[in-house]
Amino acid sequence: MKIKFLIALLFTSTCLIKAYSQQYDSAKFSYINFYFNSLVAVPSKEFREAMNNELGNLGYGLATGVVISPLLENKPSPVLIGIDFGYFKYGQEKQSGTTISPPLKTTYNVFTWNGIARLRPKFQHGKLTPFADGLLGLKLYNTKTKIDKDVIDFIFNDSQPDVINNVKNTSLNYGIGLGFYTNPIKPYAPGFTLRVLYLWGDDATYVVRNSVKVTPAGDVTFETGTANTSMLLIQLGITATALKTLVTSR
Repeated sequence: MKIKFLIALLFTSTCLIKAYSQQYDSAKFSYINFYFNSLVAVPSKEFREAMNNELGNLGYGLATGVVISPLLENKPSPVLIGIDFGYFKYGQEKQSGTTISPPLKTTYNVFTWNGIARLRPKFQHGKLTPFADGLLGLKLYNTKTKIDKDVIDFIFNDSQPDVINNVKNTSLNYGIGLGFYTNPIKPYAPGFTLRVLYLWGDDATYVVRNSVKVTPAGDVTFETGTANTSMLLIQLGITATALKTLVTSR
């Protein structure tokens, strides 16, 4: 079912982008696309239940990436390739200090690293350029417990270790996305971009919320669970379609 959906969506995207690009004959094209986005993550139902946070069981974070035409600025290309990074946080909890342990802070977050191929019209025309993305990479679920230091601790107790426990679990990550970006009026001005991704993934082991404890012997204990890592990502941010935009603007 997932494979059929993937094939259908990619076929539809290809047809739409091809039809859009054939309507115009413009010499204006870009060979690079950099983006920096805010994101909202909507994980699978079973992992949303595991999140157990006060933000609608959603994750919030950032994403960035860059795609470049293999033909560079020599001629327009409908395909760009590059890298994509994402991060979102879905929980944080604090525990007061006791006679056997200092105050603790545990954060729960997810990182994604992907290779990306972008399909888009060869030429930029009008106000918007649509695109379709294919991604393949890794997804890292990370739970980090640190000593919750205050300003005095940072100044006078630097010898105390910061991180006392760090649990990581990695799974395969692949997906597709659709979106658009605005074509800048000035050659090196930034634009805006909207992208919606669906990422499939293997089941992953995670640390159960509010389960991290320190025993009287000083050992860290916690409970784990397993959940599907598929998720929907909604991203909104800024984009650059010229290399000089990353340094300056005109």
